[in-house]
Amino acid sequence: MVSLHFGSLLAHLLVSISICLSSTEATTNVNDKAAFGVRIPEYLSPFGSCTTMVFTRPKLSWGTKSPTHGPIITLVYDIRTSLMTGDMLQTKFSIARRRNPRQHCWTAFAVLPEDFGLFVKQQYSKFAFLPCFIYATWEAHYFVMMTGVRHTGIYLRRPTVLKHLCLIEVIIVDVTKDKNSLLRFDYHNVYHIERPIMGMGHSQLWYRIECIPSDCFYRFALLGKNVSRLNKYFWTAEDLFGKNILGGIVNQIQIGRKAYTRCACQRIADLTSFHGFLSYLILQDVLTDGFVKPKSFHYIEPTLKMHFWRFEGFGFIMNDVEKFSFVSCYGVRGNSAILGALSSPLDFSSWACTGISFAVVVLILTSILRRYISDAVLLVVGITLENSSLLSVYETRFSRKVYPTFGICTVVAIWTILVGTILTNWYKTWFTMEMIVPTIYESPWESVMDVEGIRILMPFGLLWGNAFDGIHPVEYFRYKSFYVSIILRCETMRNYRGNGLLQGSHRKTANNLLEKLLPHFGMDNKLRTVRNGTFSRKGSLNEPYDKSALLEFPIQPVEYEENDSYAVMKSLKTCGKVALMDTQENIAKITNYLNDNQQQVTFVKGDGDSFFTEMKGWNMPPVRSNYVENRLKVFISSGIMIHWKVVYNLWRPAKLLGYNTNWLGAVSRLDFSSKITTGFYIYGIGLILCIVVLFVEICKLKYNMKFNYMKFLISTLNYMYEKIFRRKF
Repeated sequence: MVSLHFGSLLAHLLVSISICLSSTEATTNVNDKAAFGVRIPEYLSPFGSCTTMVFTRPKLSWGTKSPTHGPIITLVYDIRTSLMTGDMLQTKFSIARRRNPRQHCWTAFAVLPEDFGLFVKQQYSKFAFLPCFIYATWEAHYFVMMTGVRHTGIYLRRPTVLKHLCLIEVIIVDVTKDKNSLLRFDYHNVYHIERPIMGMGHSQLWYRIECIPSDCFYRFALLGKNVSRLNKYFWTAEDLFGKNILGGIVNQIQIGRKAYTRCACQRIADLTSFHGFLSYLILQDVLTDGFVKPKSFHYIEPTLKMHFWRFEGFGFIMNDVEKFSFVSCYGVRGNSAILGALSSPLDFSSWACTGISFAVVVLILTSILRRYISDAVLLVVGITLENSSLLSVYETRFSRKVYPTFGICTVVAIWTILVGTILTNWYKTWFTMEMIVPTIYESPWESVMDVEGIRILMPFGLLWGNAFDGIHPVEYFRYKSFYVSIILRCETMRNYRGNGLLQGSHRKTANNLLEKLLPHFGMDNKLRTVRNGTFSRKGSLNEPYDKSALLEFPIQPVEYEENDSYAVMKSLKTCGKVALMDTQENIAKITNYLNDNQQQVTFVKGDGDSFFTEMKGWNMPPVRSNYVENRLKVFISSGIMIHWKVVYNLWRPAKLLGYNTNWLGAVSRLDFSSKITTGFYIYGIGLILCIVVLFVEICKLKYNMKFNYMKFLISTLNYMYEKIFRRKF
C-alpha cells in the first residue's frame, strides 16, 4: 500500500545516499557551500506564491539580501524536535488571506542536509520519522534539495522511493556548480520512459532549467503538467495482497493488435474477475504491442467499502450504493383472500360513501312510501345488482294517496344511473383487472437483522466483494475473514452518531452481534485482545477450524455449490426462521429460481434491510494528473461501466444458487391456491346472493298477495255484515 508520510521517501533516499556517497561528502568544496548561502534568497523568489519551509543548519549566512517573498518558515534541523510542524503548517498558513498572482503551492527547502549529518546512517532512523516535513499527499508540492553531494539523482530511480513520492515534485540544486547569474535547477521526471515506441513522446530523466526568478515557476508548472501525463504508463492492477493480476493475463493470451476486438475482451473476461476486466479496459491504450512497460508503482485496487479508507490525500470514486436483500418462505401470506378480492377494487373511503348513500336512499323511500323497510332494501339492492325491479307497486300507492311521483322517481333514477350503471360497471372492470394481476405474497419481515432467533445465511465473499478473487480458499482464512468483516461493520454501526430510530436499532443489533462474536476472537468490548479465542491473532492461516464453534451465531457463511454441502436449499425449504441474504440483484435471480422449480412453498424477497448497506468505490492514490481516475469518471458518467458490467455478466454469469441445475423456467401454479380459484368462489357468492334476493322477493310477493286476499275477504264480510245488520234494524 502507498505510504502517507513523507518520511518513508527520505528513509529510502537518505539510506541509499549514506551507503554510496559517504566518500563524496568529504570531497565537497566547503568554500562553494559557504558562498551558496548568499544566493538562497534568490532561489526562494520563484516560489513567492507558495507557503515555504526552509530547513537549514544553525547560523547559516543569508548575505545582505533577506527573503522578501512569503510566507516563509525558517527551521533548523533538529532530530529531537517533537513539534508537528508539517501538520501545523496547513492548519495555520493555508487559510491566510493574500493575493497570489499564481496558484498556491507548498515548498520544502532542504539546504545542505549533509552538513548536519543527515546522510549519516546512525541518524537515519530518527530523521526519517521527524513529523516536520510537508506531507507528500498535499497538492502543488515542491521539494527542493540544495546539496553538494554529487550523483544524488541516481537514487531517485529506485521503485521503493518513487512510489512514495505521491504528489511531490523533486528539484535539486547543485551548489557546487552554481557559477551562473541565472538560477539553475534540475527537475526530476518520475515518469521517465527509457525506450519509448513510435507515437510516444520522448522524455528525459532530468530536465535542466536555467531561468530568471520571474520565469522559473511558470516553467516548473508547465513542465510538471507535461511530465505528469506520462503516469498512464506506470499503472497496473493488483489484488488486495499486492499480486499483479493484469500483466500475466495479457502476456498469456498474446492479444497484440487485437486489443480492441470483442474476442480479446471476451478472452480477458474468461480469465479474470470483473476487477481485472475493468482494469484491462481502463489501461487498454497502454497495453500496446512492442512497448516494454516500465516498473509500475501505481495500482488499481479492487472496489471496497468507503469507510475502509480515511487516509489524508487519498481520493475515493464512488461506484454505487450496494444494497442487500433477503429471501425466505417463513410466514408468507398472499393477498387473494375472498373478502380481500371483493373489497380490493375500492378503497375504504369509497366503500364508506357507498354504504352511507345506500342507507340514505333506503330511509328516504321508507319514509315517503310508509311501507316496510324491506321493500326499499329490495328495490335498492335490485337496482345495484342490475336486476329488474318493479316500481309499479309504488306508483299505484302514490296514485291512491294522491302523492306526486316526480320526487321518488328522481331518487330512483339517480341511484340507477350512478350506482346501478356507472359504479357497478366500474367495479366489474376493476375486479377483472385485479383478477389478472398475479397474487402478491408478503413476508412478515421488513428486516431480518433485528428478528429474534433468526438464522441468516450469507455467502463468504458478500461483504468483501471481489477483494479476495484469485486467492486460494483456505478454510480457516475464509471463516476468519468473513467474521472480521462482520466485526468491522458492527463497529462502524456502533460508533455511528445518528439519533434516528433506524440508527438506534442498528446500534442495538451491532452490540448484540459483537457481544456474541468478540469472545471467539479473544477480544473485549473495546476490541482489545485479552485472551485466546477460536481465531487467534498471530496464528497461521492453515490452522484447523472447528465449524461447530459458531453454530449459535445468527449469521452463518455459506457457498453456492452443486451438491449443496452447506444445506442452503434444505434450510430454506423448512420455512423456519431462516433467510438467505445477498445483493439485491442476486436475490432477485435466486427468488425466481426457488419459485420456478417447485410448487410446495412460495419464497418472498425483502428489500428493507439496510444494516449492511454501503457505498462502494475505488480508492485513488494521490497522483498528479491521475489517468485512471479520469478514465473511471468517464466510464461511470457515460454509462460505459454499466454496459461492460452487463456484457461481463453475460459472458461469465454469477454462480448463484442453482446455477448448475437444469432450470426449465417458470412452472404453472393453477391449483386450488391460485387466484383463479378465488374468482370462482366470488362468482358463486354473487350467484347465491342473487338467488337469495330473488327468493325473498317471491316470498314477499306471495305474502303480499295472500295478505291482500285476506284483506279483501275481511272487507267483503264486513260489507255483507253491515248490509244484513242494517236490514234487520
